Amino acid sequence: FIQVLNPMNIAYRKREADKVLATRLALRTHRISYVTLIAVILFFAFSFTFSISHEEAVSAFEQNISALALAAQVIPGHIIHITSTVLNIFAVLTAFFGIYLGFHEAIKGIILNLLSRIIDTRKINSRVLTLAICTFIVITLTIWVSFRVSVLVFFQLGSPLYGIVSCLIPFFLIYKVSQLEKLRGFKAWMILLYGILLCLSPLLKLIE
Repeated sequence: FIQVLNPMNIAYRKREADKVLATRLALRTHRISYVTLIAVILFFAFSFTFSISHEEAVSAFEQNISALALAAQVIPGHIIHITSTVLNIFAVLTAFFGIYLGFHEAIKGIILNLLSRIIDTRKINSRVLTLAICTFIVITLTIWVSFRVSVLVFFQLGSPLYGIVSCLIPFFLIYKVSQLEKLRGFKAWMILLYGILLCLSPLLKLIE
């Protein structure tokens, strides 16, 4: 459900006048990209799963390093070092700017929504607001890196928010709004189940 707000869908809606055609193009692009992504990720994951030992995997988790960084420690030559460096640069840039833009727009929307109840939003300097949000994000990331917080732990602790936003709220809307009646059924209940599991995942971390 959360993919409805995907920038690709919004771009197709702006480019195509026909909404049905825009939806078909977006779905086709999503199918191709998801199949390619899943195939590459599964090949990558299974390759490293069958090539490293349990001790090496535990060591990589404790050191908070990537699979390529682990491979560079045992495979001789400079190819892995060069490849991992290039991939890390592109991965960090694409992931950072993607998350940064989404987080920036979310924070900006929340601030404007709160300030609109007090003052006229047209009086707010957009450039100053953008710089303030950018500074806040940089400071937050600096604190995060300084405390060496594991990304895996962050995902596990942040999963309830994702479960509520992407699973529980859409399920509630489907059974609350009559226009969404055609979406009701087994699939909607499966989404609810996934949302509950995501909300319970931090408890599993505590059990560990």
